Amino acid sequence: MNYLPIFQELFESDSVIFMLIGVIAALLISIKMNNIRRTMIGLISCFVLYAVCELVSNVHTNFMIELILLFVGTIAIGGMTGFFISAIVTKVRKQE
Repeated sequence: MNYLPIFQELFESDSVIFMLIGVIAALLISIKMNNIRRTMIGLISCFVLYAVCELVSNVHTNFMIELILLFVGTIAIGGMTGFFISAIVTKVRKQE
């Protein structure tokens, strides 16, 4: 049983491209929302999606399912990063 295979694959291959797609999508979504509460909900939902992908990918059922979970999990990591960056920017912008 591998621990965190999606996160491990992120550093071993060029799947950073999919993470960047998630970051850009999360930033665009959170710019439209412009609300810290909704941004945190997006961050938590991306984390839950990533955690589910990690848990299911450890089952080793089908290669195609594992490949799809790898892409979705990597995009979810990017989404978490994007929502986190947007939450910081929104918080700083609200304080000024």
